[in-house]
Parts: sequence; structure tokens; C-alpha cells
Amino acid sequence: MLHYYIKKIQYFILKKKFGFSQTSIDTYFSNKKTTVLSFSSIFWAARAAQINEFFHLTKKYNVIFIKDTSRSWFNNLDLVTIKKNIKTKTNYCIGYSMGGFNAIMFSNFFPIKKVIAFSPQFSIHPSLSKDKTYLNYAARIKKWKYKQLKFNNKTKYLLIFGSSKNEKYHASKIPNQKNIKIITIDGCDHATAPFLKKEKKLKKLISEFFEN
Repeated sequence: MLHYYIKKIQYFILKKKFGFSQTSIDTYFSNKKTTVLSFSSIFWAARAAQINEFFHLTKKYNVIFIKDTSRSWFNNLDLVTIKKNIKTKTNYCIGYSMGGFNAIMFSNFFPIKKVIAFSPQFSIHPSLSKDKTYLNYAARIKKWKYKQLKFNNKTKYLLIFGSSKNEKYHASKIPNQKNIKIITIDGCDHATAPFLKKEKKLKKLISEFFEN
């Protein structure tokens, strides 16, 4: 916790305001009836440029790629702008890690039929989570509007976790609801989506969930 507050002070003193948007959106529309909102992860470092993840979905769906550029775990996303880009009645969400968290959270603010989230954190707030992996990112969040995951009762959720200690911890915090299914991958850590991609199982898992 001390580390969190030290980082908080550092960011407060050193942070410069450039006025950049904290929500980056790329849209790929091909007149499909269904749109997938793909929320990016933090990628590999806070200053590294995020990429459009799950790009293969553009072959079957309209896809809106959304980057939480300040790595705020939904707290700084421009929901109004995201909603303006959605043109279809049937919409899905997908994301990995922070992207999974953001995908789940967005389903509480717009009608989303299905969400698939790979290794979403239940929370990174230092007073709520025992997982201290993301304290550096938590310290950057100035205003906490959303401290932990929330689910609705209408969206169908599929959550995939690894079997590491932290993965099991976050999975244990997910509420027991009929519309939430959890899959655990034995022998896998937080990198569930990359693991499934390497095993050539990622596309099939996503396709079966979205299409069935």
C-alpha cells in the first residue's frame, strides 16, 4: 500500500497535462448485422502504444476497437463517444486483462448480448484487491468512478481465467449468476488469450461463444 501512495504522489507532482483523448477508437464496418466492441489490454507497458486486439473478428463482424489509453480500468473512457459509433442492434464485447474488465463494465451502460473476457481483474483498487500487480496503474487513476466489476442479469458472460494464485483470486470474486460462465485453464497464468492463441484454440472458442 505504501508503494501505491508513493506512486500517487509522484504522478500528482510530475504529471503533465497535454489534453490528449483518453479514449482511442478505430472502426471497421462492413455492413454486418452484428458489431463486436474489442477493448484493448494495457499491452506490455504504460508508455507502449496499444494495439487493436482480436483483429481477426473483422472477417465476420463489424468491429469497434477501443483503447483505454490512460490505462484507467474504465474510469476515463468516453462512453458517449463509444455509444455514438455503435450502429447495430446486436452487439458483443471482448477483451483481455484490462480489456476484459472494460468489456464487462460497458455491458452495464449499453445493451450488449454477449461478453467474453480473458483474465479480467475483479478490481485493481488497493483497498479492494489483494492482487498488487497493478498498483502502478492504480496510482495513475485520479478519480475512481468504477472500483470493481459489475454485471447485469441480461448479458451472457464467458470469463476465462488461468490457474495461478492471482487468477484464482479474481475468479473467486465473480458473483454466482446463471448468466455468467467461468472457464479455468490449468497450467496457464494471466496470459490466457495468448496461451489459447498459441494452442490454436482462441478463434474456435470465441466463434462458438458468439455464434451459438
